[in-house]
Amino acid sequence: MNCETIQGMRAHSEILALCWAGVALAQSPALDHFETKIRPVLVARCYGCHSAGAAAIQGGLRLDSTAAMQRGGNSGPVVLAGDADGSVLIRSIRRTDKSLQMPPGPGLSKEVVADFERWVKDGAVMPMDAAPVRAKAGKTLWSLQKPVRQPGSIDDFVKKGLAEKGLAMSSEADRRTLIRRVSIDVTGLAPTAAETEAFMADRSPDAYGTLVDRLLASPHYGERWGRHWLDVARYADSVNDSVNAGQRYPWSYTYRDWVISALNADMPYDQFVLYQLAADRVPNVDKKHLAALGFIRLGREFPKSQPETVDDRIDASTRGLLGLTVACARCHDHKYDPIPTKDYYSLYSIFSNLREPEELPVLGKAAEPTVYAARLAKIRAAQDEYRKRRHAEMVAFFQTQDAEYQKATVDAKGLSNPEIEELVRQRQLNLHVLNRWRKEVANPSAVPLAEFEQIYTEGDSNNTRALRVRYNTMLAQAAYDGAVPRAMAIEDVPEPVAAHVFVRGNANNPGALTPPHALTCLGGGEDNAFREGSGRLEFARSVVDKVNPLTARVIVNRVWMHHFGMGLVPTPSDFGFRGDLPSHPELLDTLAVELMQSGWSLKRLHRRILTSAVYRQGSGNNEAARAVDPENRLLWRMNRRRLEIESLRDNMLLAAGRLDRGVGGLPFSLAALPSSPRRSVYGFVERGRIPAMLSAFDFSSPDQHAPLRFVTTVPQQALFFLNSPFVMEQAVRAGAEVKSREADAQVGELYRAILGRSPAAGELIAGVRFVSGETEKLAATETGAWQYGVTERGRFTAFPVFNADRWQGGYASPAGAFSKAFLRATSGEPGDTTAVTRRWVSPETVTIAIDGSLRHNQGAVPYGDGVRGRVVSSRQGELASWVVNGSSAETKMAGIKVEKGETLDFIVDPRKDPESDGFNWAPTVKAASQSWSAKDDFVGPPAARPNVLARLAHVLFQTNEFAFVE
Repeated sequence: MNCETIQGMRAHSEILALCWAGVALAQSPALDHFETKIRPVLVARCYGCHSAGAAAIQGGLRLDSTAAMQRGGNSGPVVLAGDADGSVLIRSIRRTDKSLQMPPGPGLSKEVVADFERWVKDGAVMPMDAAPVRAKAGKTLWSLQKPVRQPGSIDDFVKKGLAEKGLAMSSEADRRTLIRRVSIDVTGLAPTAAETEAFMADRSPDAYGTLVDRLLASPHYGERWGRHWLDVARYADSVNDSVNAGQRYPWSYTYRDWVISALNADMPYDQFVLYQLAADRVPNVDKKHLAALGFIRLGREFPKSQPETVDDRIDASTRGLLGLTVACARCHDHKYDPIPTKDYYSLYSIFSNLREPEELPVLGKAAEPTVYAARLAKIRAAQDEYRKRRHAEMVAFFQTQDAEYQKATVDAKGLSNPEIEELVRQRQLNLHVLNRWRKEVANPSAVPLAEFEQIYTEGDSNNTRALRVRYNTMLAQAAYDGAVPRAMAIEDVPEPVAAHVFVRGNANNPGALTPPHALTCLGGGEDNAFREGSGRLEFARSVVDKVNPLTARVIVNRVWMHHFGMGLVPTPSDFGFRGDLPSHPELLDTLAVELMQSGWSLKRLHRRILTSAVYRQGSGNNEAARAVDPENRLLWRMNRRRLEIESLRDNMLLAAGRLDRGVGGLPFSLAALPSSPRRSVYGFVERGRIPAMLSAFDFSSPDQHAPLRFVTTVPQQALFFLNSPFVMEQAVRAGAEVKSREADAQVGELYRAILGRSPAAGELIAGVRFVSGETEKLAATETGAWQYGVTERGRFTAFPVFNADRWQGGYASPAGAFSKAFLRATSGEPGDTTAVTRRWVSPETVTIAIDGSLRHNQGAVPYGDGVRGRVVSSRQGELASWVVNGSSAETKMAGIKVEKGETLDFIVDPRKDPESDGFNWAPTVKAASQSWSAKDDFVGPPAARPNVLARLAHVLFQTNEFAFVE
């Protein structure tokens, strides 16, 4: 409540005179008291922040009308007629609440406070409102106005903007550039040399249109544009709940595959959005579309703070679909956009009333591994037993504190919620139990089992989370081991409860009730609150309603951005006052209207953009145009763009002849060597641990909705091309694909495979000179003393894949016969039935000693039966064995005579129970003059040995011609 000048007081008084117009001249004494004692103070000290004329209404509270005062603000009603002590307004002007002292600056005099107290005690009588009069008109947000279609093509709108600045479009790009540009834009893959030559030779008038149609019909279109959407959806394959980094979602990939399939099928965009928000609520929906609910389900999770989980879902839904930063209204009304805090919490009412189904919906048919059903049931039983036992113990403890809670209940009267929180902290009580006492619940200390999470201790929180992680880990193992695909779905809770405003963002300080409804700036409000379940389906329908001016504009702008490198609105997820204005508003509106009129077909939108002259123009520089429009907002040329990391990787695989064009399926590790030939969109995305290959090239963080990817140029990118094992691996494979024996033909083959064209004369001469030079002798690959694999029935099988810091059986785990077995430098885990083995091969005949410690850890809630470690000689048989279960054992031996070539296998097997079998064991083998350390000698596969053709391929991979769209 800001202080006003005398002049301001007069202006406000004049406005108030209009507001209260129509009041009878003969007023009651109570009304006289309001008019003479209360209203003038409100005008002078409060209206600066709490009236229709305020620059920004603070706390959602207006004090300039009877209806507004009765309605209250974000904290709920501020005046309770007859109850001065319970009225927030009185507490605030008394300044007895440390967190709420109003107005700012000098407080009101005791006499004025007494006037307000009398007014409230006498019933808070106020005059009836007349028609409201605003002190000043608010600004109009362009994006909230109805889009209007204007006549003309894309080219007409762009030419009009250029002409106003005395500029013109660039000439059309050559055909080689066009086919590369459109192929990469639509599918993420460069055209082959043969495809380029065929297009260049095709002089039919519809050759380009035919090319566009062929690319849009390709299954690779969905992969390319699906990856763009996954940025919007903050997709990841792991939870990373801030405690359990790397915990896998079991069936996250079913959402990713649904997105790709939906885009390939050109699913109408309104339906595409509707399914992602509320597929389970759509009548008679095909169950395959339940996978779309991964949009909500696969965001970040905060086990200790549900408000953070809900906030993530609100943010992804509103910025991603509506282009509004609604999350900025979480603690106060939005500072710039017409989004009050109550709107945020109306959406909170929707997204807080969701839960994971007891059984995730089945999406297909597969041979279900029955062994996991028993394991999962066992873990579930352990969870139930722990909750029941600890719940009973906590209730018994609270019953011993009844006297303390009785006293706290009396002492809490008249305190604000933050003060009650402080009281609970000081007396070491439980807030939930105290609230039950304050509500006079029968037997308040006997908290129901369903509310256990409201009363459990920090230790209980950790233990229940550990049990949940244990269950989810086993579920993910089943999913990756061939279990029937399921949807990562959500559902409404049986009895949704409307949320309250969290005053100043504090969940324990509830304010006004906020039933679910659409944003008020889009026509929503409490008068037309949602009624069906959580309101999720109604919200989804409000998002895709053609009356909504935002949804079509936002997706049109995203599509435009990925074709041109910049959106018509450069801030693709902020169409508010702080976002940028559109460079071509009429074009944006026309495309948005056409999208809706076309049945929300994204492929039609693509085709219109791709066949425009604006898209087909060259990217050459024009100094005069650059001086006028340095950022190319007016589109006087096509922007030059670098390949995203996924397209860069995929095109290396394509050039090396390795690309696997299969669509869909389980994620694979992008860090594994040898590398997987699958497209990058199917790579495992782990929250909090993005592979260096991706992060170096501006991959979007899955921790939150990503509006766009920023393009940086950093040294790590050059080092990637120079030193990455992946790049060298593809160079070696590309060189190996060369069939010709003559140097000029070899150079030609590599240019066509990597750059999609034949070399120019100068390039051919330089290339022939390079490959015809003196060839170096490749040194033999050195093999260390250690090998890594599994042992089953006495037979050792080496691990085929090295994944970042471990040897394992495949690109994902479990991996067939290798199961979940893996080995790191100092740790590992056996498979379900296979033992994991670290093999040492003696380089000479010598007497050795073995040193080390085998350790197995257990959590606070132990499970499993530990592991057995053994040392087995290929010549002498088993030398020793140890069993550890939540314990450790020294594995020291001496005086062992071994012959050259003899192997010692350090074997760890799972015993009977394959759960909780992680162990630490890094033995050292010592001879008189030498030692071999499992930890220090641990290595991945040997580096690829490039011949001269591979080195030339390596050079070509590093060119801008390969790394850029054009």
